[in-house]
Amino acid sequence: MSLLRPTCASLARRLCVVQPRVERASRSPILALIERHRSPRPQCRAFASTPRYRAKVIDPPQNPSIPPSPKRTVRIGRLPQGPVSDATIHSVFGRKLSPTEGNNVLRILHHRRTAGSLADYGVDNLGKPYAHVSRDTALKGLAWLREKYPIDEARAAEEWAEREANRIAYELWLADPETESKYKDPARAFREQLEKEEKERIQQEADDQKMGILHVGKSQFERNIEEKRKERLQEVTRAAEEKEKRERDMEAKLATGEWVRTPTGTQLMKPGETTYIDIFGREQVSRFKEEMAKYSKASHATDAQTLEGLLTRTTLAQRLYPMTAFVLVTVLLCYGFGHYYLPPSPSYRLFPDLSPTTATILGLVAANTVIALAWRIMPLWPFLSAWFTHVPAYPRAVQSILNVFSHQQFEHFLANMWMLGIVGPAACDLVGRGVFMGTYLSAGAVGTLVSLYWANLGRGSITSHSLGASAAIWGIAALYCLLTDQERLYLPFPKDAEVSYWPKTLFAVFVLIEVWSAIKKKQTNMDHASHFGGIFVGVCTAGYLRAQGWHEKKWGTMETGVQARAGTDANKMDVGAMVKEEIKEVKDALTKGGK
Repeated sequence: MSLLRPTCASLARRLCVVQPRVERASRSPILALIERHRSPRPQCRAFASTPRYRAKVIDPPQNPSIPPSPKRTVRIGRLPQGPVSDATIHSVFGRKLSPTEGNNVLRILHHRRTAGSLADYGVDNLGKPYAHVSRDTALKGLAWLREKYPIDEARAAEEWAEREANRIAYELWLADPETESKYKDPARAFREQLEKEEKERIQQEADDQKMGILHVGKSQFERNIEEKRKERLQEVTRAAEEKEKRERDMEAKLATGEWVRTPTGTQLMKPGETTYIDIFGREQVSRFKEEMAKYSKASHATDAQTLEGLLTRTTLAQRLYPMTAFVLVTVLLCYGFGHYYLPPSPSYRLFPDLSPTTATILGLVAANTVIALAWRIMPLWPFLSAWFTHVPAYPRAVQSILNVFSHQQFEHFLANMWMLGIVGPAACDLVGRGVFMGTYLSAGAVGTLVSLYWANLGRGSITSHSLGASAAIWGIAALYCLLTDQERLYLPFPKDAEVSYWPKTLFAVFVLIEVWSAIKKKQTNMDHASHFGGIFVGVCTAGYLRAQGWHEKKWGTMETGVQARAGTDANKMDVGAMVKEEIKEVKDALTKGGK
């Protein structure tokens, strides 16, 4: 008909085209895509033939089907933090599901969230073993998962839809290979192109030899160009294959449910991890928590898992005697240093423009600052934990001195250095550098020893670790309050305000507060035993100096100390003037050192 008249062509098209059957829209967009690909192709109606030109009519199949594909096995991994407790299962689902069934339902729902199939399947059809699980019950589990493990479900759904579309297109291509498929990756295309070019080159050389051409093949320049092009294509192919391998590995990890994509989607991370952008603008997964757990585990004194296992490593005598002997030797050395110390001449000093008091306090603050900053470096944690902390269950003798200079928390460090900056200069001016340093070190060592005995023989915690300069500062504070004659305190705010205070009474009040805190507040993290040890050393040193006629011998440096250089009265304590004088000394020393 179309050959007889042009208008018959349109009629033939209308007769040959079968109108598609209108069906109810599927609830899922993926199912709608599958139904669209599976709809029957347009078929032509058979024309009635005359007896003269009778031909056999073959009816095409009405519903061509996609070749059956092997059943895919879906591996559902565990939840990111392992199985959920029975109490949590009952709080989420009530008594409708057993703990085992509740955990399996949560695993299936979390797998659908991470794989993206939740947008396609929803919370229904959880499997034959869970046909009794209602939709409302499954929605409760989904709500709990979204609150506990938040992920980007929209992005996962988009990737699921893309994978399903590629799978359907690939199956259709298997049914009809002549059609063009988008599943053809660039690596395979480059490889086929290289193989085709190599076959053409071999065939061309064979044809040239048969024809007797003198110049067989291409020139050296052309071969070099082809070699470079081949290397470039191989590099592109290798990069494409590596990218495909990474994508397959990421898909396999995502299918387990233990991993989620980072915000940019370039990497994988576990739920709860964080990301950051490096200096090159690339997204990186933060390993801070993993590194902290690693070095925290390496910082343990031993590998014992229980208290009984830890105590079996050493006896009571092995824990007490070494540190006791070391502290006794330390106290004797501090006594000799305080008794026989003589100030060096300015020519032998490192900073001759600084007063001995300022140099001593700055040296102590600098030592404590270095150790406090070292605690910020995680690879140093095992070393610092072994030598700069005191653990009564596994002590080392030298820890009695080294832990006095160690602070892990900045709040603890700032509080101790603030007290050292207030009491330290006044006490050092009062008794001199020798007695001050001897009291400071011996108070810290004796405080650690008292804490060791209290933990092993008393009611202290034998597994807790202690550190800090509190015991040493208590020792010099007791020494100052029991020896000073100052009874007036100058306040910088309000201006030129002075108040009366009694050092011995103030010291007694502080001691009573410490005793009350140790008795009433049993859950505090303060090492009260070491504080009492430091107080004991300060009281003993003050009593010894008074018994030796300290006021007549004038062992201190009140006449040449920081307070005297600041112009304050001997009976008045001026903290602001001391601080200003110390800052002035440091500036002068730096200025002269720079010149």
